[in-house]
Amino acid sequence: MNHSIQQTLTSASTAWRAALTVVSLAAIATTGWSLYAVARHYDAPDFIGYAAVAVFDGAAYACLHLASEASKAGRSAAGARLAALVMTGTSVYLNNFHADLIGGGLAAALLFSVPTLALLAVSELSWAGPRAAARAELGERPFRLPAFGGWAWLLAPRRAGRTVKQRAVDHIEHGGQTPPTAPAPAPSRRATDILRDRFAEMDPADAVRIAHDAQPDMPPGELAALLVTYGVIVDAVQVALVLNGRPPSIDLDRDDQRDADDAQHDASQVPALPPVTKSQAIIDAAAHLGAAARAADIAARVQRINRITVDPGYVRAVLSREAKKAAREAREDEGVGQGGGGYA
Repeated sequence: MNHSIQQTLTSASTAWRAALTVVSLAAIATTGWSLYAVARHYDAPDFIGYAAVAVFDGAAYACLHLASEASKAGRSAAGARLAALVMTGTSVYLNNFHADLIGGGLAAALLFSVPTLALLAVSELSWAGPRAAARAELGERPFRLPAFGGWAWLLAPRRAGRTVKQRAVDHIEHGGQTPPTAPAPAPSRRATDILRDRFAEMDPADAVRIAHDAQPDMPPGELAALLVTYGVIVDAVQVALVLNGRPPSIDLDRDDQRDADDAQHDASQVPALPPVTKSQAIIDAAAHLGAAARAADIAARVQRINRITVDPGYVRAVLSREAKKAAREAREDEGVGQGGGGYA
């Protein structure tokens, strides 16, 4: 399909060039014979007659071509077009003079001069397309009259005239250049988009802990679904692993007086749990993390799990005291087994 279209365009271009060549040769022959006759009228030699044809018609045609090339290059074509107009006008005057010499009148004048004008007009039209394309690439926009229609000019001629004048003034002020387009405003970003970028740069485990701190009562499955909306792709199992497998807990705040009133109704097999002390929280965290855990890691777990703030120095002191206690109990157990006074 594209190949056939290309062939059609090539054939049309070839036909156009052939037609333009025929018109050019015919016009140069007609007006050239007229100019040659005028030169011979003044007893000029043959080569002078031929030179007159080359000077007038050839120079006008060459100047028009130079005007087109100047327009393509973005230069002013006023000088070349003015020269083409002067040479064409002189040639037409000599053609009219030749018509008067032979007594041919207006018909002869038109016959001798119109071919030159037609050749230049066809040449101008053939170069107008490439010249307009070149100017468009340079950002130039030729002024065009607005198409208001006949009724607009008939019903509001003054308003239409003022509008045309205003558009012409705007075109002149902008120098025929395409006005620069305003830069498109940057699209506003939602908070979710910004946070998604932050979470994308973060360790998923840290993201899970942050989400858990914000929603401590949310189960792992729902917490994973929440993190997926922010671009952190995790599942419930991974969330539970990061949170050390702690089952979700529910904290109930009860009034002390109501607790006392309802104590008789509580089942005896469900006693109240004593509050966890700092030392016990540290010991539990150390047992969970293992013997190789650092004091800072133990303090961080106590903060995250028990909501108790301790420093690494205090953690080391508690663990040292617990180790000494365990060693003392071990020595006492060895004394009892060997008869060292364990029993009276």
